[in-house]
Amino acid sequence: MRKQIAVTAAVALIASSFLVSSSEAATKPVVNPIPITLPVKPVGDITFANIEQRIADVPAAAYSALQKVYSANSQPKIPLTILQGPNTVVPTDVKVAFGKIAKLWSGFRQPVTYHALVYGFKDKAWALKADAKVPVVVADGGSRGRASMSSVINQCLVNQCGSANSGISDAKGSGYGQFQISSNYANDPYMLMGGVFGHEYTHSTQAAQFLGNANVGKPVSKEREKYGLDNSPSGLFQGVLPCWMTEGMANFNGTAVVATSFDKYMEWRKDAPKSQQTPDFTDFTAASIQNYLLTTNPPKCLPPAGIYLMGYTIGALTVEALAAIAGPQASMAVVTLMGRGQTYEQAFKSVYGKSWAEVAPILAKVVAAEFAATP
Repeated sequence: MRKQIAVTAAVALIASSFLVSSSEAATKPVVNPIPITLPVKPVGDITFANIEQRIADVPAAAYSALQKVYSANSQPKIPLTILQGPNTVVPTDVKVAFGKIAKLWSGFRQPVTYHALVYGFKDKAWALKADAKVPVVVADGGSRGRASMSSVINQCLVNQCGSANSGISDAKGSGYGQFQISSNYANDPYMLMGGVFGHEYTHSTQAAQFLGNANVGKPVSKEREKYGLDNSPSGLFQGVLPCWMTEGMANFNGTAVVATSFDKYMEWRKDAPKSQQTPDFTDFTAASIQNYLLTTNPPKCLPPAGIYLMGYTIGALTVEALAAIAGPQASMAVVTLMGRGQTYEQAFKSVYGKSWAEVAPILAKVVAAEFAATP
């Protein structure tokens, strides 16, 4: 089992292609762009009406839809700084992985800069020093500030060093993520392909949809503090986006975009449904999954709640099904509309043209069948 990213560790990613004066920004909310026409139309021959009869075709349809968007998009020019430990060996080209996921989300708001801290246990001390010099950390008061990754770095142990996280902690556009590289990745397609980099950058792009939101930087309520949420863009998106979608979008899109073929994608996909387990969720029937999709919302689903882990599995399969129908950009459009102030239910209907209450039972049946077919 791999350790993936609890986005609750506040990090920073911000995208800003909007030039407005400070007075305008104070009175006029930023409307972050959506590069597709809403409501979306099916991108192929799989629809909400027939997907239950086409379950076997969903993975290939979703992968194909994503790759078509990737191929058609332009490459955004986002300055990338990779800080890699001197003793750390990464099994993939980090720069290429970041370039691919940034291209997939082209047209949506993204970071203006991004710093990636990549290290293993042997470079733990180096990572602490490197973290203290990252510009967003320096600007936030150093290693004791919220932007620092020092607390996460200190959790890296000789036999347990494989976490990662990324997001947005400031309002300037400073992107920052930390990536622990375990030596036990030989049989992990997710790590071998660079899925972790696509996964984490997707979290940053989710957070970027809340840049310009009126609540950014406002005082934090005691209720939000209780769940570790601040009013940074990361904290704002985590506080409203269903947990299954937070991690489902990152896992599906982040892995599919770096997979160089459908067969490579399936090397990861064949084990993905059961890659995470929790005693908080053991019933994978359609009725149980439907209830999960309809009722598991933040802040109560956020870490350390065990149910959060199901976003990596149930969430990824749900997002994959949505991509097979409407392409990968539709789910990010939902996040963008939520950043503009819509509820999840409102945003879902605006994007897909159907209510979430109507669609969730259909997707639950699809996901339940996928779990049943996984050894």
